[in-house]
Amino acid sequence: MSSILNQLGPKYFALEAARVDASPTEVIITNDEGNTYYIVTPDVLTEELLELGYKKVEGEE
Repeated sequence: MSSILNQLGPKYFALEAARVDASPTEVIITNDEGNTYYIVTPDVLTEELLELGYKKVEGEE
């Protein structure tokens, strides 16, 4: 699990803060119904993260 946390990077507690820091090519995800957010690149949003309950909030389509 620690390798997953390393891929996620900093934790954001507000979606607006994550939006400010995310580039247009990055994706914002959450795994706890919007209490915390992470910014990842599309290649990091793998099936493994999805299986762990992470969901895409917004980002590149």
